[in-house]
Amino acid sequence: MPLNKLPLYIGIAGALGMAACDMILLAQAVSGTQYDLSSFGAMHNVDSVRAFIGSTFGLVCAFFICFGFWYMKGLFEKVNARLAMLLFIALCSVEFFGGAFHAGYYFLSYPWLSVNNAPYISPLVWEEFKNHLEVISYLGVPGFVVGTILYVKLAWGKGFPKWLKFANPLVLCGLFLAAFSVLPAPVGGYLKPTFVNLGLATWFICLLKLRRTQV
Repeated sequence: MPLNKLPLYIGIAGALGMAACDMILLAQAVSGTQYDLSSFGAMHNVDSVRAFIGSTFGLVCAFFICFGFWYMKGLFEKVNARLAMLLFIALCSVEFFGGAFHAGYYFLSYPWLSVNNAPYISPLVWEEFKNHLEVISYLGVPGFVVGTILYVKLAWGKGFPKWLKFANPLVLCGLFLAAFSVLPAPVGGYLKPTFVNLGLATWFICLLKLRRTQV
């Protein structure tokens, strides 16, 4: 029986929504080469509306991305059910820690840190909070790496097209990052913070291309 693709469509919508929130929250009018991937510098120029929308709705979108991972689990269960479950857990951990990291950006936004345009939190406290967010972001790396490895291993299974294993998050996110890094201002600075989630959306779209007999 073919898999229900509704979770995959939800995952695509979540990834595109998260990319839009990345842009709302972190975009800067600079070139791709000038854009700092940590994005913390952008928070000094973000108003309270952008900070709220980008951080809050981004967290919600991270939840919906996990529906796409659930579809992936069902897709690969026929190859190895145990590894498919581990794939799902690993990828969801990326969104769990990534969502926490994304939502935490709100507390680095300039309006929250100031009263009448005068900072009332010391630079030391701001730096400590920034360092804490960086630690949270690193917690998502193992899931991303393990998830990519498991995906490639499962996509190597009989019945799947050869191109599928190359349509993995490491390759796709890397391609978007490389492409956006060379774009001029302000396009590069607007698109570069979206590279991970546009990579995930493209990944899910690739899965839509599988023939009915393969799912």
